[in-house]
Amino acid sequence: MSKEISKQEKEDYLSLMYEMKRKENQIVKSDLSRELEVPLSRVTRVTDGLLEEGYLLKDEGRRLFLTPMGLSKGQQCLERKRCLTEFLRLVSGVDGSIAKENACAIEHVLDERILTGIRMFMENRHTYSYMTRGNDLNLMFPEGKRIMPIAFFEKGTSHPRILSKEYKQFEKRAEVAISKESYLYLKPIDSDLLKKEIRYCYGNQWMYAKKENGKFGILTEALDCTIRRNDKLSEGIVEIVVCDQHEEEIKEESVRILTVSLI
Repeated sequence: MSKEISKQEKEDYLSLMYEMKRKENQIVKSDLSRELEVPLSRVTRVTDGLLEEGYLLKDEGRRLFLTPMGLSKGQQCLERKRCLTEFLRLVSGVDGSIAKENACAIEHVLDERILTGIRMFMENRHTYSYMTRGNDLNLMFPEGKRIMPIAFFEKGTSHPRILSKEYKQFEKRAEVAISKESYLYLKPIDSDLLKKEIRYCYGNQWMYAKKENGKFGILTEALDCTIRRNDKLSEGIVEIVVCDQHEEEIKEESVRILTVSLI
């Protein structure tokens, strides 16, 4: 292949062409140009190089097809990209489009030993404990109300975690309403606490807990959940602040960690 065509470019083309083959059984240069956002002249140069190397062939109508070698390499490249995308989504909590964009940026520079390790982790991740975000409890529990133990801890403490003062201000078991939009309800022991606000961190934003029937409601999608072996949820955590009404500034020393036992 021409030295002007990089390994990354070759793999990007083969990955996309393999995906096209799975969907339509035909590779169209104009589609390659649109998807890869490159001029048609560049597509022609790269595909000519792939023809020379035996990854592609042309029929009498000058249509392009992947050879068995091209199919094998394209499948390998596509599966690598998908595995890396899912790994980045899993460990970072970002949405799929952001994970895919970053996977495309780094997949060609990672050492093959690292890629092999990532593949092994993804294939055997049920044997590990890991965190995941944006969990829909409605997919994990039947609709209805559940009671789950909760606790409040000082931020930054572990082994052991240190209980915060809020632990004594709320009931130790919280109601979780599982529905299309699930909420965790914190009930204060002293109703005067309802004069205050609870704010919780969801993504990069501090949201206000809704007040309902003498309780504070926190959207359960804000929980970062620990998943133990066999893909079972065990604990959800979220940063919260109990503050005065209309207090806009979040003070770091006021941030607490709310934990929920997902049972």
